[in-house]
Parts: sequence; structure tokens; C-alpha cells
Amino acid sequence: MFRKINLYLFVALAGIGFSCESDNAVVAPQVQSATVLNSGVAALTARIKFTLSKESEANVKYWPAAGSESNAVSSPVSSSKKSHSIALFELKENMAYNYRIISKAEDGAEQTGDVKSFTTAEMPAWLKAYYDESKNSIRENLPGYYFLVPSTKPNGLVILDKNGKIAWYWSPPAKYVIKTARFTPKHSLLILLDENANPMADGNIILETSLAGDTLSYFKMGEKGFDKSIHHDFQMDSKGNVVAITNEFKDNLPGDGILVLDSQGNKIWSWSTFNELTHIDPTNYAQPWGNSLVIDKDNNYIISLRALSQVWKINAVSGKVMWKLGKNGTVKMPAGSDFLFQHFAHRNANDEIMLFDNGSAARPISRVLSFTLNETTMEATSKIHATFSPDLYSAIMGSTMMLPDGNILSASATNGKLIKTDQTGQVIWTLSTSSPIYRAEYIVNPFQL
Repeated sequence: MFRKINLYLFVALAGIGFSCESDNAVVAPQVQSATVLNSGVAALTARIKFTLSKESEANVKYWPAAGSESNAVSSPVSSSKKSHSIALFELKENMAYNYRIISKAEDGAEQTGDVKSFTTAEMPAWLKAYYDESKNSIRENLPGYYFLVPSTKPNGLVILDKNGKIAWYWSPPAKYVIKTARFTPKHSLLILLDENANPMADGNIILETSLAGDTLSYFKMGEKGFDKSIHHDFQMDSKGNVVAITNEFKDNLPGDGILVLDSQGNKIWSWSTFNELTHIDPTNYAQPWGNSLVIDKDNNYIISLRALSQVWKINAVSGKVMWKLGKNGTVKMPAGSDFLFQHFAHRNANDEIMLFDNGSAARPISRVLSFTLNETTMEATSKIHATFSPDLYSAIMGSTMMLPDGNILSASATNGKLIKTDQTGQVIWTLSTSSPIYRAEYIVNPFQL
């Protein structure tokens, strides 16, 4: 009897042991569903959406189907959860890709999913007509990318890699035209759209989106604090507020303003050139024509006023104009440095105010100028003075900025030329488009998430 009881006890305990071992077994997450989103709107970007059987970190490894998995690219790792959405960048159009979903078991062991496939869409006709890769090739040592904002319809946004190849693009819905766009401190894109066929650079929609196509915010004129048309430029500040140039009118005379909206679209600050200008020339419909705005290192605003051929610095709290750089301004200028109808005024990495000097019919030469400013004595010292050849003259639009290697990137807008020059204006390389480039910027790593 004693032996039987012990035998039963042994069997029971053994059963408990086997059960516990089964319960403690490591269970790896399994892919329950996976969907690939890719279209001609952004054929070089794909979104992999998938659900796991349990929470886990995950990423995606992907490679051209005609190639080897040994050359696979790995996406950033998505944080632990069941449902994931991972963006893949710098794909090629009309190409088959293989991918695997990689997750982790509870013990940290990598769980490799089955090979799945998708094929990318074709790039749209407008993009191929605008930028012909076969005619544009450069060899650049800088590791970054070139962000282009075209100015004609149909249009979109374009990012070129260091070899002059299209790395990314985005096409807006047919009813919209892109007026301008900026990268934000959050590494998202802030885009000004127009749905009213406005012939000028005005827009009525503010869209913030990720490069993967996620809508982060959307504001429409007439809603909340968005009470004026935006034109030419805007920025997002470090707090997530949108700071934009607006159209202002007083007694049927034109002016410009600044509007600051918070992340919910509520107005938190505004300013008008009518606060400063006591006389508006009624025959000049374009006055003062703000065309660029940046947030300076002290969080005040630098705005370019094209029709005045001046750049102003405006206190972001009081609205007081702190200085006016240019002809008839408050800053003493070096001889021969007056600029005409300038664009893209900003502070460069050398702490200089830098701008694209368009020129005029009376002086059909465009230049890149920069100045150091003594904001106490109100004196400017000329630094960069790069003169372009007559064939690069751009009467309107355009941009310029200093590159990390000390050379200069400029958009000779009306000529559809993106050019890299040295600080004397000597051309190092040129990329061409079939129609104007509104502006261009160098971005170190736009795909950083």
C-alpha cells in the first residue's frame, strides 16, 4: 500500500513538473497578418503594417528580390507592441522586393519571419518630366541629400541623393498645389497647400506629415486661429508652433504679417508690417512682399521683404523691428553690397546673415551675399560675395545656403538649376530640372526617425 501511494505521488509530481516546464517554455511571437502599402503617390517609400501574436520589438529586413538577402537593409526597430507600422525608404520604382519581419522572443532571441514579397509602383509622369535622372549625375563627397520644392503644377516634393538620383518624392492629391515646404525640428515635413488655384504663392492648408506619409496635423484657413492666407514661407519652432508669413490689408493697401499657431491651430501671436510702415505706396501692389521667414538663434524672427529689398529682424514678443538690413535700412552697409529683391534670408553656420540676391532688369545678375552684423553698433561687414554668370540670373524665387564643406548650394530658380559653387561663385556641379525650382535645401539625413 505504501509503495502504491508513493508511486501515485511520484507520477502526480512528475505530471506537475512536466506541466510547469510546458508553461515556462519560451513562446516566440508569430506574425498574424502583414500588409504592404505602396503607391504612385510615393513609389520609393513603402509602409509595412503587421500584427504579432504577442508584444515584441520588431523591425523589417528588405532587399531586391533579384538580389541576395546578405545585402538586406534593416529598418529602425519599432518599440514593443503587437501592431507595428514600419516605413521603408529609398526603394526603386517598379521593383520586386523581399522582406522578413524580425521580432524577439521573451529570452531576447531573434525570431525571423518567413520571406514575403511586394513590388513597388511607378513614379508619376510629372516627376519624370520635371527631373530626368539620365541627364543628371554628380559625385558628391558630402553624405547628405538635396530637398527640392518645384514651383509649377503638377508638382510635388523631391529629395535627391548625393549622386543626383531621386531618393524620395511625394505627390499631393490632385486638388492641391504645393506652395512651399520646410523640415521641422521633429524631422517631419510642414507643407503649405493651396486648393483655390491661387496664382501667387498663397495657400490655405497647413499639412504636417512624416516622410512615410503619416498625417501629423492638418489646419485649414477659416478654422480656429488660422484667419489669414499664408504665403511663401513658414517654420515650426522648438515648441511645435507654426510661424508663418501672412497677407495683410489695410484700407485696400497691401501688407504682410506673421501668424503664430499652436499645435492645435489656435492663434497665440500675430504681427503686421502696418505696425512699422507709415507709408504704403498705393501703386506698388507687391509691397512689402515677405518671401522668407526663419527663427533666429535667439528665437526672434528674420523675414525677407522682397519689394523693399530689405531683411528685418522682428522681436517675437514685442513685435518691435530690431534692425533693417538693406538699402535705406537701419544697418550701415558696406559699399556695393546693396541687394535687390532677395530671397531666403537666414543666419548660416558661420553666424552670418546669408541671402540669394536676385538682381533686377537693371542689374540682371544674381549673387550670393552674406554679412556679419554688429547688432549694437548696427554695422554690417561683407563676408561672402559670390557672383553668378548671366545665364544663372533668376529674377524671382531662388535660395542659397552654406554646405558643411564651406561651399554653397543655390537654386537658380527660373533656370531650373541646382548648383554647388565655391564662395567666389565658381560652379562645382549642376543639376537641372525642366521647370523652376522654388527653393532647395541640403538635409543631412531626412530619413532619420
